[in-house]
Amino acid sequence: MHRLLTLLAITILYANAALAQMADETTQARDEIWAKEKAIYAGRAKGDTSYYYDNSSVDYLGWVYGTPKPFRRDSLAASRETMRNLDKEKITNEFKDFSLHGDTAIIYYVNHRTVKPDGTAVDQYFDNIHVWVREGGTWKVLASMSRLQTPGGTAGAPPPAPSSPGG
Repeated sequence: MHRLLTLLAITILYANAALAQMADETTQARDEIWAKEKAIYAGRAKGDTSYYYDNSSVDYLGWVYGTPKPFRRDSLAASRETMRNLDKEKITNEFKDFSLHGDTAIIYYVNHRTVKPDGTAVDQYFDNIHVWVREGGTWKVLASMSRLQTPGGTAGAPPPAPSSPGG
């Protein structure tokens, strides 16, 4: 009986240590990726998307607000030229959630844009998701999606019920 209790105690200690290590890895990945997200928008504020491109996977696929369909990394590369000198954008970021599974991470956040890159004042909120993959020890954006929140709610809110014909 004594051996069984000792084995059980060792197993519990090992499991607790493993869970603590996983929590530390998740925290470290979250902090590292969130810092990269903030750097992406700091670059955008200067009209520079090269940090975004440089930290994207060669297999990048994005579908962001304002684009009619998903696009690959070559379009992200082209944005480095189209954003040049459009340095007036003002965006604040609010972290929402994070998940880590091995070398894949998902981060959710909301952007509040008050000034477009060309200087136009706006009041827009965007729901964002980035999927990150660890390539050679470095986190790279693999996928991106954003949606504009609708006034009075989010883009994910259910549509209003259809009205009856003639009414």
